[in-house]
Amino acid sequence: MAIIIVTNCLANVFNRKSVNHIEFRPILKWIIKGKGIIVYGGSKYLRELKRTPKYLPIIRYLKDINKVYIGNCKRIDKLQETIEANRVDKDFDDPHLPAIVIETKCMLICSEDKRSIPFVKNSALYPKGFNIPLYYTSSKNKNLLCDKYIDNNLKPLCKLKKTQIAKITKLLV
Repeated sequence: MAIIIVTNCLANVFNRKSVNHIEFRPILKWIIKGKGIIVYGGSKYLRELKRTPKYLPIIRYLKDINKVYIGNCKRIDKLQETIEANRVDKDFDDPHLPAIVIETKCMLICSEDKRSIPFVKNSALYPKGFNIPLYYTSSKNKNLLCDKYIDNNLKPLCKLKKTQIAKITKLLV
């Protein structure tokens, strides 16, 4: 399964000292011990990611070992512009998320921002017949961490070697 980790959740996933790490630890385990991969893309997400320098070495290493998929940034930015131009509610400040979902066909988003869920899950934002993304907001959603929801364009999925897991564990905050 592929997952978009909203930057507000990077600490919860990668920082063992985070108050909410226990709720998001299943994602970390699934990425490093299972077949999970992180998906992201687009200028807005990249800007937000740069504001989390603590986690960049982890993300960079995961990318190096094929545990990160970056969508086509130009297409994501164009989709985001279209979504922004057509949005009805100005409270919706995450138009990059449905753009990433559409471009990468990633069907799972990890976020603490429950306010954005109704906006991102609005079927009007997606092409007809497109599957609306699911949200991981706490460990009660760990059943979503499986291969079932992954699009074929992100396969094959791989598991890491023990040496790779050890390196990631050292990089964790």
